[in-house]
Amino acid sequence: MSEQPDEAELERLGLYDPKAEDAEDRLRLLVLLFDVGATVDEVVEADRTLRLTDLALDLAMRPAGKTEDLESFVATSDLDPDLLRQLWSAFGLPSSGPVRVTPDAASALRLLVGMAAWFKPENALAVARVMGSASTRLAETLISAFRVEIELPALASGTSASGKLDAVIAAGRDLIPLFVEANNAVFRRHMALASYQLWSPDEERAAVTHERTVGFADMVGSTEAVRASSPAALAVTIREFEQLVWDLVTKADGRVVKLIGDEAMFVIEDPARACDVALALVEASPQPVRVGLAHGTVVALYGDYYGETVNLAARLVAAATEPSTVAVSDSVRQRAGDSFAFAALPERSLKGFGDPVVFHRASRR
Repeated sequence: MSEQPDEAELERLGLYDPKAEDAEDRLRLLVLLFDVGATVDEVVEADRTLRLTDLALDLAMRPAGKTEDLESFVATSDLDPDLLRQLWSAFGLPSSGPVRVTPDAASALRLLVGMAAWFKPENALAVARVMGSASTRLAETLISAFRVEIELPALASGTSASGKLDAVIAAGRDLIPLFVEANNAVFRRHMALASYQLWSPDEERAAVTHERTVGFADMVGSTEAVRASSPAALAVTIREFEQLVWDLVTKADGRVVKLIGDEAMFVIEDPARACDVALALVEASPQPVRVGLAHGTVVALYGDYYGETVNLAARLVAAATEPSTVAVSDSVRQRAGDSFAFAALPERSLKGFGDPVVFHRASRR
């Protein structure tokens, strides 16, 4: 607990007006902040930028121990200062501002510095970027859900500022640690899942390769839909699309590699199951969807996939000019079995491919 200034000091700092209508609630709010460890400078800055609630959540989540800005940590550390700055940036965290180096973040930096000694430094930085990217998306999803489902209803119901702060502090202290443990459990299961996958090295033994059917799914007319939609309607459309893709791919023992608004990339080992997923997506989606599928060797790098097979699948989406079309490469057609019918489409010259590409429209028999 930090040393709390008295009411006169709070008034002098411009944080408290004893004559204000909400003076009692304001004083309680300030006391709560100092109780969870806020410094006077932090409260003054958060009040100036209207971020007292954000500061409360930050403080409630901080572990015990010293918290300092990045440059102070770098100056007192015996580790490579340039690498520390690069790792912090790779985490997606700003070098200045209210987000500072907490004891657990310092431990994360030390671990990645050690990893840079085990692996190549560029691989350690790549791991840090993936950690930062995944954490950013998870954090923003949670914060957005909290604001829409908890914070806005609380404001509408007339909850006091200190009452709102109480709820935020409780969430930071009690719920966030449980969520972190749940996330760790899911991560361990994904580590196990990834370890069971068949793989082989590339010729130079520099990367891992897999045999996969790569799929790209794209909502047709999404640009026009975005312009015409309200934010609420857009949120529903994107959420339904992402959930549909996720459910179908996961049930087929595949993996959704990334979701980019109105487009999804996924991989499935078996071409027949990939065709089934693609057709099910076209059939079930309330919005017209195009899907491109290609089968072959892919290079696994930093949680994503690269190579000619990936490029071909992405090009086939654009080549499928008709809505609700599943366009597949010849390699998919040859391996998909007899459960599907394939109609040859006119050969097309696709960007990045020298000769015209043979591809087909898939349908169920």
